[in-house]
Amino acid sequence: MASDSDLQPIDPAKHIFAIPTKRIHVQEDVPHFIISPAYKLITNFILHLNASASPLSPATGELRNPQNYTLTSPTIHVSPEVDGIIQLIHKLEALVTQAPPDPGPRRFGNTAYRHWHALIEDALGGPNSLLDQHLPVSVLSPGGKGEITAKQELLPYLLGSFGSPQRLDYGTGHELSFLAFLCGIWVLGGFQAGRDELGLALKCLDAYLHLVRRLVTTYTLEPAGSHGVWGLDDHSFLPYIFGSAELTTHPPTDSSSSSAVLANVEGLEDVPKPGDVVKSLVVERERLRNLYFGAIGFIYDVKKGPFWEHSPILYDISGVQGGWGKINKGMIKMFNAEVLGKFPVVQHFKFGSIFTWGGPDSSANTAAIPAGAQASRASGPGTGTGGGVGARSGPSSGPGTRAPDNLITSTAAPWARNPTQSPTIGSNTDFTTRVPWGIPASTVNQTGSTVGRFPTESSGSRTAPRPLPGREPGMEDARAPWATGEADKHPPSPDITQATEANLGPRRTSSPDSKLATMEGEEGRLRRGSVGTGGVRVAETGDLKKKSPPPHQV
Repeated sequence: MASDSDLQPIDPAKHIFAIPTKRIHVQEDVPHFIISPAYKLITNFILHLNASASPLSPATGELRNPQNYTLTSPTIHVSPEVDGIIQLIHKLEALVTQAPPDPGPRRFGNTAYRHWHALIEDALGGPNSLLDQHLPVSVLSPGGKGEITAKQELLPYLLGSFGSPQRLDYGTGHELSFLAFLCGIWVLGGFQAGRDELGLALKCLDAYLHLVRRLVTTYTLEPAGSHGVWGLDDHSFLPYIFGSAELTTHPPTDSSSSSAVLANVEGLEDVPKPGDVVKSLVVERERLRNLYFGAIGFIYDVKKGPFWEHSPILYDISGVQGGWGKINKGMIKMFNAEVLGKFPVVQHFKFGSIFTWGGPDSSANTAAIPAGAQASRASGPGTGTGGGVGARSGPSSGPGTRAPDNLITSTAAPWARNPTQSPTIGSNTDFTTRVPWGIPASTVNQTGSTVGRFPTESSGSRTAPRPLPGREPGMEDARAPWATGEADKHPPSPDITQATEANLGPRRTSSPDSKLATMEGEEGRLRRGSVGTGGVRVAETGDLKKKSPPPHQV
């Protein structure tokens, strides 16, 4: 669990806010992000909520009634501040009815989603917006020292939480943006420690997931940054972290059957097992009570076929013998590797005064980069194990966790790694490749081979250069006659006085133009207005003397 000092709120009245901007532009920026203050703040916030959502106390090891940690439990306290965020989400969801999907099938998302996104931009911006109505007063009332307000810095994170109107997709990067929105309010003192954690991790996140799932199904949003069938989920990750925390009743290193403490705890008989994700009846029963099974239920809604076939990673996780505690620990490691450590996911994350990028020299020391970001390179994309989020060790290998260039083992060709090893043709580097007719006539001999264009060896070797491929015995020369370089071999151009005729059928004599077409001499040529009878006039006159064009000279 993150220490209290890691998540200490700041005073908004004394803080200088800034408009969040994009800082992760290339893959090499990800190692800097891993050691940035923003990364530490995000991971500490996740650990803090994760520990609060578990019936097993991380501090004392005491096991509380698991039924008090379900989504439907009446014991979960929802403060006015948390309820304000939930009501904000509900009002944004109500705007879906004002942007119905365009009719007709579409493969890559419904463009009506852009209309909905424009509606929420109008509803969240400007004076007396939904943010002004539902954000905690302690966050909005102080103006801060600068011209930028807390609302202006928090707004981009909320707008980036529901998908991309440009790409018509939604994924874990947008989910991360919503987490940053909640974390920003926490840092500004909008929520109270020890009171609001469970409401945020369960109630608030459940309302958000309900909205984005409706957006995905209504507007057929594409998965963003998905690994396809080999990803954990096409769209979400947080429900698997906090949902497995809800079901954790013993530490990952213990056995649920050997713990004597569990015998006296109520509600254990209703806790589903990891293998129950393949049982449709259990999933339907638990999807409204648990975030993990809610995500599994949504997969059943949008995907068909055997579960092991369309969700092999989740199917493998269902066979874990260590219980929900081990699954929860693994989910945190996987989030660290597959979300925070992947460039396609975090490249759109923005940094301001709350989530700071850090100084330019903070990434210069490669020793400060977590060991997993360097060691996992050998395992290939998506196969690194990584450490827990709190330890910040071990984002998996792949594009998102690329180590600095001096640690990379290149797979390029030898001459791409070492210029001194470049392949040479000869000492003369002025070598060009041209088509035969692009070479002056003086450089072409009778066989069609070029003379003087190939590099020569500086050692004085008398080996003749390799000639251009000629024609083989029994084969016609594929080169055009004028490719030999002899000017007199070019095909003759049609003379201005030469008539070109077409053979279009039997001669017609009924046309009024037949006399004009047969008129010979200079008078006929001038009256016809062309050098020959062609086009429509030929078709009309039927002047179709069967002549073939003169053969090309070879």
